[in-house]
Amino acid sequence: MRKLPESTIKKALIGLALFSVFAIAPHSLAEDLLSPLIGTVSAPPEVLADTSTPIDVPAPTPSPFATPVATSSSEPVPIVPAPTDQAPQVQLLDSATPILSPPPLPPQALDDQLFHVAVPSRISVDPRAHAIFLPPLQISGVDILLVCGYSNATNIFFMNNMQGVESTAAGAPIFRIAGPTQLVMAALNANLGTQVISASKALTGSVLSFTFVAISRPSINAALCNQGSPSNNRTITFHALNIDLNMVKDTVRLK
Repeated sequence: MRKLPESTIKKALIGLALFSVFAIAPHSLAEDLLSPLIGTVSAPPEVLADTSTPIDVPAPTPSPFATPVATSSSEPVPIVPAPTDQAPQVQLLDSATPILSPPPLPPQALDDQLFHVAVPSRISVDPRAHAIFLPPLQISGVDILLVCGYSNATNIFFMNNMQGVESTAAGAPIFRIAGPTQLVMAALNANLGTQVISASKALTGSVLSFTFVAISRPSINAALCNQGSPSNNRTITFHALNIDLNMVKDTVRLK
């Protein structure tokens, strides 16, 4: 067998030693040892942008109908409704033309004056009496009533503070009272009835005249007193009882 040269054997031993070192040494150390032998692989050159010409980049425009993004904040995110093709309908009121209501008609006497009147025409009184209460007066068949009264006596008293009833001051010989019929009659018949007083002389021979008028609205206008029907007028005459002031009392025997 041919004996190898000594230089060849040295090169082989050096190569085995290097291979052992590369196999055992870390990867980074191997690269450092091999870099002067095989060279370093360079990264591709960076392409530099031409900054000589400015490029206009449009700024982002916020959309009014952007979709809300859920966030971790506790504040509510407003939701903008999407636009619709239909325009809102607006009703315009013509304020230039005012709506005028007709003024209410003044109180007036009704055309129909037919109703029932129950008032006595004669009342007997003590010839010495100066005051008397009238018996109950009754009126029916009418809604709103005006009563006009006159007497040659001194005073006529009745309830003049009833709610819903209009009247002149009670106590005068001439009076008027108006309102719903049932309230008017309640005022005249309250407290034992209407009281007639003659202060200067006895009541005998005095008169009390009534005029009953059906009207459209309560009113104590004196002009309405003459617009009723004469058939509804009443006059009460006060007559003395059939007694004499010289009457003598007789004894009565009891059994």
